[in-house]
Amino acid sequence: MSPDAAEASRWRGAERLLGIVAALLLVALTLLTCIDVIGRYFLDRPLTGAFELTELAMGALVFSSLPLVSLHRQQVTVDLFEWLIPRAWRRVQNAIIDLSAAACVGVIAWQLWRRAVNMAAAGETTATLQIPVYPLVGYMALLAGVTVVLMLAMAWTDATGKAPR
Repeated sequence: MSPDAAEASRWRGAERLLGIVAALLLVALTLLTCIDVIGRYFLDRPLTGAFELTELAMGALVFSSLPLVSLHRQQVTVDLFEWLIPRAWRRVQNAIIDLSAAACVGVIAWQLWRRAVNMAAAGETTATLQIPVYPLVGYMALLAGVTVVLMLAMAWTDATGKAPR
């Protein structure tokens, strides 16, 4: 296997893993909601901590999906003025957009990391189930950091036409 093929295979493996994590979180959220609704409306016994678990799972789901959405360029875009930009400048435009997005997500990653450190130091937990929150916030920061790296690699590819090594 060539080095390029091995590297592509590793990226596909990471992509597959994040996809599986996101899918499992979505299934878990669906089951959690169904159990809570059945308990709440049919048995008069809501699932204790369902709201907290939903909040935690939503955070994990969004940030597990962020690198995948970015890698496949599936973000919401508005292309009102795209027709004004010459086709030859589209790569430059994409590189500038990737760099801008990387900067924004980089700030989010940095703030999430700071928040995780502060939460760990303070021993913050959820109100009902007493689940420590800092591991999730650290996970979110890590995946935001992965997204920044992907966006920088995409900017390089857009600017040069070559994949980074």
